[in-house]
Amino acid sequence: MKYKFKEKIIFALLIIGGITVLFLPDYKKHPKVLKQDYLFYQLNQEGRYVSTDELAKKIISKDPTLMLIDVRAKKDYDHFTLPGALNIPLDSVLNKQYVDYLDQDVYQTVLFSNGSSLADQAWMILKSNGYNGSYVLKGGLNKWFKTIIDPEKPSPEADIVERERYEFRKGASLFFTGVSSNGVGGVSDSKPKPKAAAAPMVKRKKKEVSGGCG
Repeated sequence: MKYKFKEKIIFALLIIGGITVLFLPDYKKHPKVLKQDYLFYQLNQEGRYVSTDELAKKIISKDPTLMLIDVRAKKDYDHFTLPGALNIPLDSVLNKQYVDYLDQDVYQTVLFSNGSSLADQAWMILKSNGYNGSYVLKGGLNKWFKTIIDPEKPSPEADIVERERYEFRKGASLFFTGVSSNGVGGVSDSKPKPKAAAAPMVKRKKKEVSGGCG
């Protein structure tokens, strides 16, 4: 399968970014490592992303299948993170203490960082180790603030879909900040720093065993 030169460059940068982590002592030698071509194919699938609007809806509705993983450094996580997110820095995603969070099929795991770069690297590492059920917040926290916390009012010529999206985002902004887009609300800080609640421990998926004793 042939890919565009630009896509190859992006993939190479992700490989370089994650290569240090792949050689850490905790790197899990999964029995089925994905081939590069297939991993590259998966990397280019739009379905591995979750949009900020989709994520906002899931958080607001308290979707029980959602698990948020902040892959930034702890100091960034302590400064600000999404409600209920667990901090697993990029260089720790393969630590044994986190395997029950990441190698499971109970939750939809959404990885996020400031942009998409660190989360993409974490996704690639997990995917190459055979972990399923992981997604990336497209655009990361930068896009979260731009679209959910401080949404831009559409032009008068905007269609109904764009206007409805804006109305949802205004409501979501009020939900997450306590401040409406016109500055009216119960708190003065429009960039909240919610206290992160640890994600619940999950049980790993049960693997079917076939055949007799070997």
